[in-house]
Amino acid sequence: MDERIDLKKSGKLKDNITRFRQDKRLAVVGALRSLALLGMLAIVVFCIFRYHEDLAPSNLKRLSAYLKTANAASDPFTEYRFESGLNTCCAPFRTGLAVISGDTYSFVSGTGNLYSLQLDYRTPAICASDKYVLIYDRGGKSFCVANSYAEYLRDALTSPIISASMNRESDFALVTNEEGYRSAVTVYNGRQKFLCKWMTSQFYVLSASVSPRGDAFAALCLSEEQLEARTEIRYFTIGRETPDWSFSLGEKQVYSLTHDNSGGLLILCDDGLYRLDKDGRQTASIPFSAPPIRFSAQEGGDLLIAFSNADQGAQNTLVWVVGDEGRILWRDSYPGTLCAVDCAEDTACVLTGDRLYAVRYRDENQPRHWLAHSGARDVVVHRAGNPILIYSDRAETVAFAEKEGA
Repeated sequence: MDERIDLKKSGKLKDNITRFRQDKRLAVVGALRSLALLGMLAIVVFCIFRYHEDLAPSNLKRLSAYLKTANAASDPFTEYRFESGLNTCCAPFRTGLAVISGDTYSFVSGTGNLYSLQLDYRTPAICASDKYVLIYDRGGKSFCVANSYAEYLRDALTSPIISASMNRESDFALVTNEEGYRSAVTVYNGRQKFLCKWMTSQFYVLSASVSPRGDAFAALCLSEEQLEARTEIRYFTIGRETPDWSFSLGEKQVYSLTHDNSGGLLILCDDGLYRLDKDGRQTASIPFSAPPIRFSAQEGGDLLIAFSNADQGAQNTLVWVVGDEGRILWRDSYPGTLCAVDCAEDTACVLTGDRLYAVRYRDENQPRHWLAHSGARDVVVHRAGNPILIYSDRAETVAFAEKEGA
């Protein structure tokens, strides 16, 4: 007798089947994808809101120019020839050299002149950051900000420009002989946007320096009291009309005012070097027995100071390098008549009448290299540590043989 039982009819099948959870992986993946798309949309909206001023045809042209020159601009600078007799000044910039010669600004790399800009400046001067070059007409009213492939800002102030400086983040300050006042300091940020303008009828401002963070600036001010010239530092937070503090230098002659990398001020005077912190407290001083004859001062960099010294009838040059916090990092002496000095990225160069000396002063052994030259009038040090000799008609990178000592 067939005793098979029909489970469907008995109702037992329903009770014995194991129930599985519903597979929700596809739903989770879909939710994560939707969340990612919403995040991307939020980023796009934020970028449009934050950088809408940069979404302009001029910036698209700059991007196109950058793509065309990006590979060529990476070639290290070797040599550039310019017309002899023109008023020419140079500044190492990125992997190449920024040159203002006559009425033309040029950026030159190892493959030649990559970018040129016509500027009608009578007395051009130049300073560079890690991103941009500031060119201004000393005694004129015009200035320009460019880089290796495009112009970013060209403008003119209402009064003649006395001096200018740019920090490594590209914030810059212009000092003018202000009409209706004595002087003014105009500050721009690294995106060439106007930040503030301080005008004074009490002081003549000689120079200004913007802090590494771009949130403050220091002004070197000159006043006259009882027929005596007196200098002082006035320090301002961007956006405030009154100084945070001032520091009197009395009758000292001041050669340079720069910020060091830690945010303090290095003030090179005829009788010594002084270091002030951001609150105006003097934290270091180095007295001099005689005023320096040459110096190289850069925003956020080390300070090189050269002194004349006669040793047993022979002409020597004493060289010091001062770093953050006003510490002496290195000192040495060199024979011969001094022509020029420069310092960048741990390399100090001393140019005499017939030799160029270079030393990596932060190296433990500090080897001194030299080579003979003829006719160079100046030297600049690239941030890669390569010296560039400036002649009357050319600039060229030099390579040292393995020579040490004088």
